[in-house]
Amino acid sequence: MPTCVPISDIKDTVAFSKKVATAGEPVIVTKNGYEQFVAIDAELFKSYRLETPQEHLERLLAEADRDVSYGVLSETFSDLDEMRKAYGL
Repeated sequence: MPTCVPISDIKDTVAFSKKVATAGEPVIVTKNGYEQFVAIDAELFKSYRLETPQEHLERLLAEADRDVSYGVLSETFSDLDEMRKAYGL
């Protein structure tokens, strides 16, 4: 499940920095309940930049599988295997 924090949490820069560093995923910052921007740890950002398009798609599919297994998503692809076959993953 994604990490979301209100924009007011940024005032405590030390705590916010620790949250971003330990989240292991991008942290969504909200303002008035709406997504405003995303903060990401520098090392995680570097790893994303090094991904090939196929690796990126594989990671996104794995995240979707994880979210489906946790019941996080209300609407999902009915068959992720078909997507994998279509893209040769």
